[in-house]
Amino acid sequence: MKEETEIKYNDDYCQKIDDSLSELNYRFKQNNLGYEYINGELIRIDNKLLHGVVIKPALYLLNSEDFNGAEEEFRKAFEYRRKGDNKNAILEALKAFESTMKTICDKKEYTFDPNNDTAKKLINILENNSFYPSYMNNHIANLRTTLESGLPVLRNKNAGHGQGATVVNISDEFTEYALNLAATNIVLLVKIYQSQK
Repeated sequence: MKEETEIKYNDDYCQKIDDSLSELNYRFKQNNLGYEYINGELIRIDNKLLHGVVIKPALYLLNSEDFNGAEEEFRKAFEYRRKGDNKNAILEALKAFESTMKTICDKKEYTFDPNNDTAKKLINILENNSFYPSYMNNHIANLRTTLESGLPVLRNKNAGHGQGATVVNISDEFTEYALNLAATNIVLLVKIYQSQK
């Protein structure tokens, strides 16, 4: 009888925590505070629509498909964003994007160099292994251009290399763009991966 009471207590306790977190998120939204508590992290919401359609699904997919490295890096990107450290937010967003591709390559048993392959090389590996559906060649060609010239270039030009004598400041809109672009591409890649399981 004691075990049943402990299990019931634990279930009740977990439900109370879930209810409290739901209430917290409701109060954040009600008061337009621009934050949401998701899977143990306080996430800054820059755009409500993109947050609901892109950011949350990316976090959910990374978590549910065991893309642990990418999920950790994506969460760090939002932690840096919340602290106003835009350079590191962009760096972590690109790392999450690259880690997503590395995880896919690993799970699909594609040959790649986990220590040296960059976003551009990883995109080529996915393409050469027909990861993308062939009927989407034109679209994927455009997507590839966006992927190659979006996040990696934004990272390289603004955060990835030494800044020199002058401090390079990255504006909030570029940081939001990097986070949203990373999330959109992560969602696409993980959903393609899911469809092939």
